[in-house]
Amino acid sequence: MSLGLVVNYIILSMKKGIHRLFQFLIIFSSLQIFICTDTLAQNLGHAIIKGNIKGNKGEGFTLYRLDETSALINYKNGQFISTDSRGYFYTNIILDKATYFVIGFNTLYISPHDSIHMTVDGTYPARSSFSGIGAEIQDYLKGNPYYKGASFLEGGDSIRRKLEDNLDYVLSAEKRRNMELKKLAHTSRSFQHIEKARTKADVINSLLRLRSHYKRMFNKKEPLDSIPELMDYNSKVVPVIKQYASNFLDKDFLGLINYRYILPNIIQFNSGNKRIGPILEWSKFNELSSEIDEAMKTNDETVLDKLKNDINAMPNEIYRNAVLSKLSSVSSLMKGNQAADFDFEDEKGKRRKLSEFKGKPIFIDLWATWCMPCLEQKPEFEQLAKKYKNKATFLSISLDNDKNRWLSFLKNKDLVAFEGWSSFKSLSRYNVVGIPRYIFIDKDFNIFSLDVSTNFSKVIEDHFTMIEK
Repeated sequence: MSLGLVVNYIILSMKKGIHRLFQFLIIFSSLQIFICTDTLAQNLGHAIIKGNIKGNKGEGFTLYRLDETSALINYKNGQFISTDSRGYFYTNIILDKATYFVIGFNTLYISPHDSIHMTVDGTYPARSSFSGIGAEIQDYLKGNPYYKGASFLEGGDSIRRKLEDNLDYVLSAEKRRNMELKKLAHTSRSFQHIEKARTKADVINSLLRLRSHYKRMFNKKEPLDSIPELMDYNSKVVPVIKQYASNFLDKDFLGLINYRYILPNIIQFNSGNKRIGPILEWSKFNELSSEIDEAMKTNDETVLDKLKNDINAMPNEIYRNAVLSKLSSVSSLMKGNQAADFDFEDEKGKRRKLSEFKGKPIFIDLWATWCMPCLEQKPEFEQLAKKYKNKATFLSISLDNDKNRWLSFLKNKDLVAFEGWSSFKSLSRYNVVGIPRYIFIDKDFNIFSLDVSTNFSKVIEDHFTMIEK
C-alpha cells in the first residue's frame, strides 16, 4: 500500500470520524504483524501451522514431537497450542530441521519455512485436510497405518484366511505405499529415505503380529504355534521378517515410532553387526527410562538412586539429560512428597483443580473411552466410590482427545465418582505412560502411591481397613 493512499485514507477518516481512523490503524497494524510473522517463518527457521481442530471448543491441543529423545521422557516436551471457541488456531514453531509431530492420531512432518493450513480430525486422520506449503507431505502421511494396530493388518480387519494370502497382502501394501511416496513432487531425499524405512518397519510389524491377530479375529483357541492354518509361519514368514530386519540399521530410523516399536526384533536379527552401536545405545537408555517407570510403582528410592548412577555413567549427553530429567520429575513425587496440582474440567465445563479436594484421601482413575481395559475396570472403581464416598474423594479423569466423546459416554449414567476431563500434558508431572492408571493421594495432599494400577481395589480396601482398626 503506497504512502499516498494511506494519507488519503487518513484524511477521509478524519472527515467521517475518528472511529473509522482507529479501525484502519488496527487493520493496518494487523496486516503488518501478519506480514512480519510470515517473513520470520521464511528467514528464521520458523514454520507456521494454522487452521481448525474438529470438535475443539477452546480446550486447545498439544503438538507432540515423535523423535527418540522425546520417547525417553514419555513425550512430555509437547507444545500446547491454544484454540478459540470454534477450535481455530494459529502458531509458529521454531525448527532447526524437519521434524515429525503428532496431533491426536495425525502424524505430521513439518519443515522450516512450511506454512500449512489444516483441518484436523484428531481420531480419524483420513478425514483431515491440508493446504499451503508442506501440505503434500501431510496428505501422504494420512495413509500411514497405525503401528499398534499391527500396521497393514489394520487391527486385524485385513487378516486373510490363508497364511500365504496374508503375506502377499502385506508385501503388496508395501509396494502401494512406496509407489505413493514416489509420486510426491516436492519432497527431499531425506524424507523419501526415512519414509521408505517407515514402510519397511510396517512390513516387519505386520508380520510379527500376524499370528496373534489371526487368533483373535478367527477365535482360535489353540496356542499360536498350534493353529493349523499358521503351521508354516516359521518356514514362510519368519525368513521374510529376517530378510527385512537384517542390516536395517540407521540412527535416523530411531526417529520413527514404528521402528522403535519393533526394535527388540531389529536387535535380535542384527546381533554382531558392527553398525548396531547407536541402536543399542538408545535401547539401553530406553531400558533405564522403563526402569524409572517401574520404580515409580514400588516407591523404591534405593532403586532410583542406583538408576541415577547408571544413567550418569552413559556417554550420550542428549539422551542422558533427557532420562535424568524424567528421573528428577518422578523422584519429586515419591511417597510422602506433596502432590502436584493439575487442572481439569468437570461435566459442566467448569475449570477445577486437584487441590480443591484436599482434606480427604483422593483416589484418581485415569482412563479414556478408547481404552478397553479402562472401561472394564471402571465399574470396580465405581463400586469402591459408592462404598467409601463419605470417607474419600474418587476422581475419574478422562484423557480422551475429544471432549465430546467423554461427555457422550457419561450421558444417562448414574456415576458416583467425580467425573472430569483433562490431558496427558496437564498430568505430565505424574509421568503418565499408559492407562488405566490409579493414583493415591493422602488426606494431607501428599503422595501415597504414584501408581496402584496392580490390585488397586485391594490397596484401597486395605487402606480403609487399616484406618478402622
